[in-house]
Amino acid sequence: MYTTRGKAKMAGKKPSHRNAIIRSQLIELIRNERLKSTATKTKILKAEFDKVVNMAKKGSPASRREVEATLQFMPAVEKLYTHILPRLEKDNSGYTISARTLPRKGDNATQVIVMIKGTEVKEKKSRIQATLEKQEKAEAAAKPLTSKIRNAVKSVGGAAKETKAKSSVVSVRRNSK
Repeated sequence: MYTTRGKAKMAGKKPSHRNAIIRSQLIELIRNERLKSTATKTKILKAEFDKVVNMAKKGSPASRREVEATLQFMPAVEKLYTHILPRLEKDNSGYTISARTLPRKGDNATQVIVMIKGTEVKEKKSRIQATLEKQEKAEAAAKPLTSKIRNAVKSVGGAAKETKAKSSVVSVRRNSK
């Protein structure tokens, strides 16, 4: 899966651990179509993802078995073949986009977001915006109920007014005699 040439990336880890990290990140990238990790891991991840996609593009049963052996997670393999490959058919390489973000709080490590090309970017709302929207929805849900109550009161009140108006007409007629 991952072989080192010269200076090893993610030095200090055994090769089996490095491969496990890369495999799990590949699976998460395929499942979520985006991933946030450190810069060195994402460099390796992008290269490995390109290799997996190029293997899958061959379309032969042997290449499919090789992809299955690399990922070892069938739902990710299915998603790769059904949803991701059709979007990447036109491209020959460079199937991912990466962007640096703010450093991680604990150890100040550089963070990078990796996304598969063609993935829709959903803007994340701040907590304040989310709470404001919840309040607006609650108010909107309460308004129809209060308007129904008002309408009911109006209809009852309107009926009461009509009866008062009829009784006043009757009382006027009595007085006029």
